[in-house]
Amino acid sequence: MYPEQLGASVKEVASLTGESEWTVKNKLRRGIYRGRKSGRRTIVEFKSVREAWDKLPEAKYSPVKKKG
Repeated sequence: MYPEQLGASVKEVASLTGESEWTVKNKLRRGIYRGRKSGRRTIVEFKSVREAWDKLPEAKYSPVKKKG
């Protein structure tokens, strides 16, 4: 059994969520994501990413209208 991964780098979180690195850093600054310092690196807590993800609204799209 593998231990649960607790966090990832800003770059990894950006890749996993589809956000830019700037957006991930901005969410850290605003307290939406929580991070921990390991030396010079910032590790973003997955729990905070999941909590923020679960609060996002569902995307709604109108059906495509057929021509003709």
